[in-house]
Amino acid sequence: MASVRDILRSISKGRIVSIIQRELEANGDRFGLLMLKHVLESGGTALIFLYEPLNNFLRNLSSVGIDVERYLGDKLWIFDVFATMNRIERNRKGIYTLSGYMDDMIFVHKLKDFLEGYMKNFKPEELWVFTYLSSGTCKLFNDPEVTYKVIWFVALEILGENFPRVVILYYPGECKILEDAIYYVSDVVIETLTINGKKVGIVSKGEKEGEIFELFREE
Repeated sequence: MASVRDILRSISKGRIVSIIQRELEANGDRFGLLMLKHVLESGGTALIFLYEPLNNFLRNLSSVGIDVERYLGDKLWIFDVFATMNRIERNRKGIYTLSGYMDDMIFVHKLKDFLEGYMKNFKPEELWVFTYLSSGTCKLFNDPEVTYKVIWFVALEILGENFPRVVILYYPGECKILEDAIYYVSDVVIETLTINGKKVGIVSKGEKEGEIFELFREE
């Protein structure tokens, strides 16, 4: 597991990989966005669960060379959790929000309805789901830990054998309370940090546990 491509090839349908940023300077979120870039460029379809402001996210996509206008509404879809919880309307193709009054459990119920209808549009073997960043949960929900666990329970219940490939991007410095849950649901965990001035990933869960690799050597 030494490159973005190697990691993507190792993720089969139904598997969950988490990128945990131990240090912001290591740019683990950027590494995750490079994974997204490779998915799109290889013809895959990606659904983003967005917990951060949309404009910031779109700028970050552009910074890794993703042509947003080319993919959005075709191969790239965004479920805007941030806008939903802040009651911001999005009138743009490829971006979804939930409407009406919202609290933690109302969000979960409406998300369930959304997933039951929306996910039928995709072939599980072609779909990748990314979360950006899951740590944003702590800014949006009154009880982020319980809500996050219920979201996963609902997703697993609805999708079952059709569960897609998932990449979780997470910074524990902003939402430490989710770390145990993220470790539990993940098949593979890669922690990003700097060692001797190099930005590296360390596999802390999975078949290649203990492996260390340089993050951006082929960017």
